[in-house]
Amino acid sequence: MDNLLHAFALALRNIKRAPLPYLLTVLILSLGLGMFFSNATLYYWLNHDPLPQKSHSLFYPQINSVLQPCDSCTEPMRVLSYQDVQKLSSSGIPSAQAAMFQSAGYARLPGNSDVSPTPVRLRVTQRDFFTLFDVPFLHGERWADDTARRELILSKASAERFFGRSNVVGETLRLGNELFTISGVLQDWEMLPRLYDVANGLNSARSADIYLPWETAFDLGIKSNTTTMSRDERDYSDNFAVNGREGQFYQAQFWVQLDSPQQVTAYQQFMQQLVHSEKEAGRHPRPEANRLTNILDITEHFNARNRQLDAFALVSLLFLLVCLFNASHLSLNRYLASQYEFGLRRALGCSRSQLQQLILADVAVSAALALFLSLAVAAAAMSLIASLLPATRNLTSWNPLMVLTMAGTALIACYLVTLYPALRASFGSLNRQLK
Repeated sequence: MDNLLHAFALALRNIKRAPLPYLLTVLILSLGLGMFFSNATLYYWLNHDPLPQKSHSLFYPQINSVLQPCDSCTEPMRVLSYQDVQKLSSSGIPSAQAAMFQSAGYARLPGNSDVSPTPVRLRVTQRDFFTLFDVPFLHGERWADDTARRELILSKASAERFFGRSNVVGETLRLGNELFTISGVLQDWEMLPRLYDVANGLNSARSADIYLPWETAFDLGIKSNTTTMSRDERDYSDNFAVNGREGQFYQAQFWVQLDSPQQVTAYQQFMQQLVHSEKEAGRHPRPEANRLTNILDITEHFNARNRQLDAFALVSLLFLLVCLFNASHLSLNRYLASQYEFGLRRALGCSRSQLQQLILADVAVSAALALFLSLAVAAAAMSLIASLLPATRNLTSWNPLMVLTMAGTALIACYLVTLYPALRASFGSLNRQLK
């Protein structure tokens, strides 16, 4: 322990003796690491597996069900109609399945007519949504079934915003012009990337404020505020409860959980049989183009990968390499300027392992300073990127594992910067160092 404390004391004394070259080296390292950390953070959140325990079992089915003939249309639509969802959910094969779409509305407490309604983000979905994506409940529970019901599930933040507390199960909330009973409140939950909504380009968006039953939304004429398409002449602004269910109005995503390869095969066979039966009935004139895409492949499937962030990540890595090269050059000059000290220590019997301990202490101090400054640079860089790319605002948080990884990266970078100077100091000619 005494030797370790002595090594750190010498490292600090070396900084005081030549502060400008040392701080310049640390500053260059911090800039390189900070830019690398900022882009690595965004890259991590957009590319990591948000559900590692079950992502292998979540799939997005699609069929080429548009009724207008088109022999060259060999790709199914990104979103599904109500009829598509009904057909795809009739197999009984998945362990869980849910249709969904995003919408928006205005909510307020009943009786507060003097208070302006608050805009809220809605997720229209079915009860298995919370099972599919492991959404945790704080109070209450999900709906008992998928029939139409005047019940809402709130996020914790929404419950506290409207009621000032989280346990609001059984309370009443006005959504639009309708009264709803609150049946559940979720814990703080964000799924990033939001892979269940990649079809709408919302993989980095925040989660919904309020969750509304699927059938209730159709009864009330609530539509998606993202991707919607109609392929017939119906007036969907009138009697949506009927037209939205019976017509070719495409707005929904549909997810299934298939826990085994046998279930995957069985569901693919079900989709094929469904299309064949639809073709025999004259309701599937387009070429067969069934798709069953795993959730980890959904971004590539919809070509929704943010290529700008990929480019930023590559540029930041190259910038880090340039910074390492320049910092190593400065570090070499600093070590060469004080090589006589290493020569004296070696002449007085200091072993190479003891010299390495002194150098590693210097590396540890440099890494600590570089990590602190690089995190500040990274935070500033992420703020700048968020202003240039607003969709990345929710991808700027650090968890403990990421901070530890950053600390390890800073330590390795500082060691690489001092590696060649350390070898020169430890294995150089003793006579030349003494001269």
